Amino acid sequence: MKHTMYAVGLLALASNALAVDQAFDCAVREYAYEYAQQIQGWRGAIAMKEVFDGLELMTLCNQTFKADAFPYAKQVAAFPIATELVHYVCPRVGSDDLTTPGRGNEATPFATVAVALESMRRLRSGKNKAANPATLVLREGKHHLKQTLNFTSEDSFLTVQNYPGEEAGISGTIPLQTMWKRESAMSANVYSTYVGGLMDTGVSLLALRVNTTQRGFKATFPNRNAELTLFPDGWIPTSTKVTWTPPKAPKTQPVYVEVENPHLTDKTMFTNYALGVNGTCEIFTPPVSYWCCEKPQGGGAFQFRVPSGVAVPDSVGLKKYSNPKKAVIQAWRPSHWASWMFEVAEYDSATNNFTFGRGGFQGARGENTGAEWFIEDVFEELDSAQEYYYNDSTQMLYFVYNATLNTPPPASLQFDAVVLETLVSMVGTQDDPVMNVNFQGLRIADAGPTYLTAGHGVPSGGDWALQRAGAIFMEGTQGCSLRENLVTKLDGNAVMISGYNRGLVIEKNEFSWIGDSVLASWGYTMPLNTTGNMSDSVLAQYKNGIDGTDGNQPRGTQVLFNYAHEMGHFEKQSSFWFQAITAQTNLTGNIAYNIPRAGINFNDGFGGDNTVSRNLLWNTCRESSDHANFNSWDRQPFLTTVLNGTKTLQAQYNYIHHNFIIGNDGAVNTVDNDDGSSWYEIYQNFLVYGGHKSDFGGHDKVSHDNINAMAKVYSDGLCVADSSQNVKGFSDSYYSNRCVQDKDGLPVYSLVDCNATDIPASTGILVLHDNSLYNPSGNATLKCGESTITLEQLQVGGFDKGTTIQQSPSTSEIIGWAKELLAM
Repeated sequence: MKHTMYAVGLLALASNALAVDQAFDCAVREYAYEYAQQIQGWRGAIAMKEVFDGLELMTLCNQTFKADAFPYAKQVAAFPIATELVHYVCPRVGSDDLTTPGRGNEATPFATVAVALESMRRLRSGKNKAANPATLVLREGKHHLKQTLNFTSEDSFLTVQNYPGEEAGISGTIPLQTMWKRESAMSANVYSTYVGGLMDTGVSLLALRVNTTQRGFKATFPNRNAELTLFPDGWIPTSTKVTWTPPKAPKTQPVYVEVENPHLTDKTMFTNYALGVNGTCEIFTPPVSYWCCEKPQGGGAFQFRVPSGVAVPDSVGLKKYSNPKKAVIQAWRPSHWASWMFEVAEYDSATNNFTFGRGGFQGARGENTGAEWFIEDVFEELDSAQEYYYNDSTQMLYFVYNATLNTPPPASLQFDAVVLETLVSMVGTQDDPVMNVNFQGLRIADAGPTYLTAGHGVPSGGDWALQRAGAIFMEGTQGCSLRENLVTKLDGNAVMISGYNRGLVIEKNEFSWIGDSVLASWGYTMPLNTTGNMSDSVLAQYKNGIDGTDGNQPRGTQVLFNYAHEMGHFEKQSSFWFQAITAQTNLTGNIAYNIPRAGINFNDGFGGDNTVSRNLLWNTCRESSDHANFNSWDRQPFLTTVLNGTKTLQAQYNYIHHNFIIGNDGAVNTVDNDDGSSWYEIYQNFLVYGGHKSDFGGHDKVSHDNINAMAKVYSDGLCVADSSQNVKGFSDSYYSNRCVQDKDGLPVYSLVDCNATDIPASTGILVLHDNSLYNPSGNATLKCGESTITLEQLQVGGFDKGTTIQQSPSTSEIIGWAKELLAM
């Protein structure tokens, strides 16, 4: 499906390709473009031109896009209207006057979706919803929402769709009436207008849209375009030597919870369910986190804390602010694992000292200091085109118009206030779910930012914190779907799948220009309810605990053939797909690129039985580090029945297969199974700039029949990096893979539990056999503990039988292997 009416041209952004042979890199990109056409070529020329540009085939590889290579594709969705009960809604000629006979039919449509929904609800009240399915048909144009569309179980078996062949959409905006006046005291081309008439209706201006689809950006220093500015541009560097105020003492005392039984016996780490309540985690919603437990484990592990302010030297160039009460400071956590946002509670203009208020909860891993940073929403920094500042006290809107001085915005230029954070809410319960509510063929756009307004929680033992919120919020649903929608210009998460959801289908949508994550799935658990255990009652009120057997989680979600690009504009710890306390997800046939962090992120090992197949991922980790296109953690065990129907801490295998993944930009690998990750079968993937990783007690990650082309696991050339220190009988496997190094002199393996003086006794080495290794010389070495040995020595010691080392294949041979492997 193409959306020509709302199409936005992409700016080709540099992907910082590795210093590898350009002919190889271009051949990979050309095949990625071919593969994109195989899985989603039906989208037509507009989307394929975006993919072509995202792969930088013109700028890096001197290729020319050929629009005539694509067959005609329908311009808009044309779903048939499949029910007898129908209400039509038309924003241009409709009316909400219910006295008109036949109101809601095609000749006399409603004016607003909210009134049409309420009318349909009354019409079907008391009736069997499955026997009386209904449809709301939206006619062409933008349907402005003043309030969230709330769907309950009373709205089950209801479809909301476009009129066949017409472009229709819902938007969380209200048009502004503007009368611009030049602010002559300001050097930039700043104009102001009073918007109090709108704000008096009980809504707030959360964000601004210009010319119906363009974002306005809050006045910021340094100047930046949140959609297009990539780190390090737009951030004040650490070299400016600001002074971060140490973390402040919490108001509450921590409570430490650790479950002694049941516990895992197959790991050397993360054997017990543990978390902390309150203390420094009191800023989270709810105030619980693995990173506030008594002794958190993992890479760089310590208890959570964040700085409480920052003092800025004059050399940075900040203006002196008169009253920055709305100001927000955004800062990278050191190592770029997440970005934080802090409200400014106090400001000393004499010392440029900022004291933080709310904030710092946008990532689960804390630190004493921040790294690079910027300040936004400050009137004095209003000096760059497309910036705005809204004074909610005077209800004055200020805007820098991109024109010569004293040229006002023309009357024809439309300005809209974003007034909603959530556009659609489907909320039922496990016993009384919202069933079969479907959104299809629509443009869903314009929701406000939630990085400070919505409280963030820590779902499980991974590195993430996020808000249980989204422009589309779903909790307590069965059989619902999102199909062939254009979901765009949402400033928070696009879709939040919370708690009990079964059989949700998210298929053939396009997601673009999303402020935070595209799709986030986050369930609930409960404590064991052991007699007399005080911590159980503490955890129960927060829906936390080791026990996930009540089924209050998303399961069986189908994420199929979606096209996602340009995301994480505001919160940098964002992905195409994130899941925590979620099981049995199927991610197949998706294309995702231009992402600040991982493309797909599993925050824990809850239940398992997830499938990741035939996806195309590249340009991930564009602004962050120590991550990959796919990332997982597994630091907390959970009881589920996913494995075999009985309660167990062991998860079912997860399956990652037939994917095309390019580990460029800041990715240190392609599939990063981090701290404790276990139970993954990874097979028949084309993994460019990636290899196999295992650490911190992770086990039973079985990699076989993959192609690791120009291998890398943090270090160039590594096919395998194994430092997991496993329990005997639980190890990883790497066999029947083809691994190509780009140069000589690089180890093929790094095996921490290898003893070069007694290789046969190195029982901690993962299972290795029958791999085909390649480099220019055809000679292989590896790291055995701290020593360097040859492949032959490892094999003489009894490991890696059947593995060979040969001279490098040609680029055309590697691409030929990949095409055979991924053949549809």
